[in-house]
Amino acid sequence: MTSQLPPHILPVRSARELADFIDLPWRILGAFPLWVPPLKSQERDLLTPGRHPFWETARRELFLARRDGRTVGRIAAIVDEKYNAYAGERCGAFGFFDCEDDREAAHALLTAARDWLAARGMTFLRGPLNPSANYTCGLLVDGFERPPAIMMPWNPPWYARLLESWHLRKEADLFAYLIERARLNLPDWLTEEVARLKAEGRFTARTSSKATMAEDIRAMLDIYRESWADNWGFSPLSAGEAERHVKELKTILDPDFFLLFFHKGEPAAGMVALPDMNPLLKRLNGRIGPAAPWHWWRSRAEIRGGYRIMLFGIREEYRLLGLPLLLLDAMLDAARRRPDFQWVEGSWVLEDNVAIDDLIEDFSGRLVKRYRIYRREIHRP
Repeated sequence: MTSQLPPHILPVRSARELADFIDLPWRILGAFPLWVPPLKSQERDLLTPGRHPFWETARRELFLARRDGRTVGRIAAIVDEKYNAYAGERCGAFGFFDCEDDREAAHALLTAARDWLAARGMTFLRGPLNPSANYTCGLLVDGFERPPAIMMPWNPPWYARLLESWHLRKEADLFAYLIERARLNLPDWLTEEVARLKAEGRFTARTSSKATMAEDIRAMLDIYRESWADNWGFSPLSAGEAERHVKELKTILDPDFFLLFFHKGEPAAGMVALPDMNPLLKRLNGRIGPAAPWHWWRSRAEIRGGYRIMLFGIREEYRLLGLPLLLLDAMLDAARRRPDFQWVEGSWVLEDNVAIDDLIEDFSGRLVKRYRIYRREIHRP
């Protein structure tokens, strides 16, 4: 039962308040076995202007909700100037939302975020974006019984109730598809079509390697930028963000699950599947300490068993030449050669990207989770 006193909303100003903001998910979600704690050091970097390149072209305000001196909720209000200039919008984002099942506190947090964004000329609210669509985003609304894949969120069902009770409404749903080794059974027509495309020999393909990894990631990010440029919610990466992604991805990428296709020597398409590091993150519980190698050793079988396809792109001039089929076939062929492989998740995929939805389903993918991006107009007096 909540207190009769109204929640107190305060902007984060001190290092202690920032630590409270970062620590809050452990107090709200820590008892849920499916929640995966992030690394606190990475969260602090991501939230700190001057330490993360996202904030070179963005502004934010962090808010805490407190009752009787106890923190019960948090939210970030974000203005991504780079995205707004690219999309021609005045979008004010909210993200990093966590709250106890406390409608009054949630409404107060959302109102504080809206008012801060309105004061900066934003015309609508969108989220959760943590802090943009290039990072963790969306609210889980279906599939609560399944653990999240790497860099995908998990939240309890009451989060959606809190947001929707404040009249936030669905703007877009993001799908997560599961392809399991035990269920991988391609129809004859698909097997024949892939064989025909391979026989044409129009494209060459290779996996990445330690020697080419940094160069390959940059090529993949270029393909991603070009192929997703017209999609809903796409936000271009700055040069600094791209370099940060190169640095971070190099530490966890499995070269065998990083595929590039070429046409006459030029990169035409690519796909990246990350090993699911969440079993390790759960053991680390937010901190990398002396026991980290032990946790890695204990988690290695689970990590090698699951992957998440998180980057997929085809340059426009090659989209109608069968590359989507060749990409997925090559990825699954690499997976089948791994005895530890059990599953790969394709996430996230826009609900209205019917071509990709159908493609994954053709390759035995099952829709298992749904994430939602919400929107509300900001009405000025």
